[in-house]
Amino acid sequence: MRRLITAGRLWVLAAAAVCAVSTAAAQAAWPEQTITLVAPFPPGGNADLLSRALGKDLSDALGQPVIVENKPGAGGMLGSRYVARAKADGYTLLMGAFSNVLNEFFYTKKLLDLRKDLAPVSQIVSIPNYVAVASNSKYKNLKDLLAGAKARPREITCGTSGVGTSSDLICALLNEMAGVAITRIPYKGGIPAITALMGGQITFIAANEALPYIKDKRIKGIAVTSGKRSPLAPELPSMAETVPGLEMESWYGVFAPAGTPKAVVDKLAAAISAAMKSPAMKKRLELIGAIPVGGSPAEFKTLISNDLDKWGKLVKPLNIRRD
Repeated sequence: MRRLITAGRLWVLAAAAVCAVSTAAAQAAWPEQTITLVAPFPPGGNADLLSRALGKDLSDALGQPVIVENKPGAGGMLGSRYVARAKADGYTLLMGAFSNVLNEFFYTKKLLDLRKDLAPVSQIVSIPNYVAVASNSKYKNLKDLLAGAKARPREITCGTSGVGTSSDLICALLNEMAGVAITRIPYKGGIPAITALMGGQITFIAANEALPYIKDKRIKGIAVTSGKRSPLAPELPSMAETVPGLEMESWYGVFAPAGTPKAVVDKLAAAISAAMKSPAMKKRLELIGAIPVGGSPAEFKTLISNDLDKWGKLVKPLNIRRD
């Protein structure tokens, strides 16, 4: 009996060892097939543009195709949940955004736990929102715009990328901190909001997709939402210069499903960080007003944790709800 038990234990140990070797080999060989990078916003927006720019560099670095799949809806929640539920093998990734942090506070029923359901891989860029009015607008700066909002409550309209997005939050915070009553108009992404602005349907926007339109004078920039002026548009004052304490810097970054092997996450993070150091990538990012970052999974995790703590305290009193 003792011999049978010993033999059985040996068989189990041998099988476990084979399994461990096979798993390690699979992780070392990753990737061996096409990788899907999910952009949870409509085509043409920054999540889409960043996904396609990064996908090309990752494909070259990793030796496998990286295809971009747009899954817009619910402020990025639909695409994010899709990735969170995918197999944790490194072949389905998410181009996440600062809106993933905000989504934690805008649903009565929790649909996704950013700390538990997704594995941070690497921050891609930091990018402020750019406040802009129509090119023929009478408003020359943010101070003028807020004066108009005080004189005519609810007549001034802010086009946003959707309920609970960073642009929506900026407009809500303007109401709260500047003592005005701006009407927020949600669109299905930043590009539709910019189109509405150019068509004269709304008064202003606060979109992180706006800089190219400002640069070619299709719309008129009046402020940037970062705490300091952006090196990519130094002529635009920060919002904090007019409304002290009001600042926001958005970001985009890559996530994998929770449970993705550390070796795969680390390999992917290294490839992303290398891509962000490319002069060609930096030049492409400047065109959309983004600053390349890169970095480790641990650094990205810390950024997310800090943002969850900071913005939870600020947005909960605003009572913004998507459901």
